[in-house]
Amino acid sequence: MCEFSVYLVANGGEKQLVAKNIVAARRKDGKVMLMDAFGTITPVEGANIEVANTFTQEMLLQKSEEAPR
Repeated sequence: MCEFSVYLVANGGEKQLVAKNIVAARRKDGKVMLMDAFGTITPVEGANIEVANTFTQEMLLQKSEEAPR
């Protein structure tokens, strides 16, 4: 089974580890919901899936920019 390490990138900065051993991801209610092999859910608010790479077993999330007020 392929498991991802998930990183968040905001404003072109360094990638920050968010979760490990992720087997599923989906968007729900403006969040990316990450599920690990044990069924634990890690929500990441205000992000989009940018890249999922099975060769490197990495998923990159890009922080969504907020709309101007």
